[in-house]
Amino acid sequence: MALERTFSIVKPDAVAKNHIGAIYNRFETAGLKIVAAKMVHLS
Repeated sequence: MALERTFSIVKPDAVAKNHIGAIYNRFETAGLKIVAAKMVHLS
């Protein structure tokens, strides 16, 4: 079986409202494993 990966971007308004934890919780509840996280500011 092939390994599948999903790339996800959290929108700035969700970050401003501190919803990152709830979003990660939904991923984990769905059985997904977060293998990396990175926060960057785009210009």
